[in-house]
Amino acid sequence: MVTPRDQIAVMEQRPFVLSGGGVRGAGHIGVLKALAPRGFVPNAIAGTSAGALVGAFVADGHAAEDLLPMLREAWNRTSFLRGPRPGSAYIEGFLRSNLRARYFEDLKMPLHVTATDLEHGGQRIFSSGELVPALMASCAVPLVFPPVQIEGTYYVDGGLSNNLPVEPFADRKHEVIAVYVNPLAPFGSGKLGRFAMIDRVWHLSFREMVTRSAQGCYWFIEPPGLSAFTMFDMRKLGMAERIGFEYASTQELPR
Repeated sequence: MVTPRDQIAVMEQRPFVLSGGGVRGAGHIGVLKALAPRGFVPNAIAGTSAGALVGAFVADGHAAEDLLPMLREAWNRTSFLRGPRPGSAYIEGFLRSNLRARYFEDLKMPLHVTATDLEHGGQRIFSSGELVPALMASCAVPLVFPPVQIEGTYYVDGGLSNNLPVEPFADRKHEVIAVYVNPLAPFGSGKLGRFAMIDRVWHLSFREMVTRSAQGCYWFIEPPGLSAFTMFDMRKLGMAERIGFEYASTQELPR
């Protein structure tokens, strides 16, 4: 519930960490829209996969209110289900057409984008240099999009190494607002469809890492309603945004 404290809140600029989550990444947009009137805006962002995309547009100076129509157009025209490379090529073109900044250094606030080193393992944090290749690497879900080569090394989705990449803010973790858009749904009977099974196993594989990353953050936001659909359900972008907004609008502020 929003309290009188929210009404008199002084605008606080804090580091935000945005998880991956496919279509559920639209929940980040809703959370950002809900927190701004409550006095919280990012002054730096770390993100992976879908969270890296949302973070990049925010750091590029786009208003959160403008992001959902842009993402809907991108998702609707992405043909990744017919093969990895056509979808990947379209997303790259979309990013180059809609991002004003070419390099991290051109952004309006610090941005840290994470990807996973496919050759040696481990997380790579991109904070400088050309922006689009880092974003493409961060979003390269294995078997959905092809790996991305940067400086001779192949990278895939950053969620594999940490789907809540707090590492860039390790020295001020107590200030971080961390948003995670992959709550686990109740298991039920265990009868899951193909995409639901892939989605659940994918996020189970790094749930423990996410839990450790969330510990010590100022505010950890995980809208439970996002468990109602998978990260591949492109029809649910608007619903994901609404769930994020409604949940973040009604949560009590940390003490």
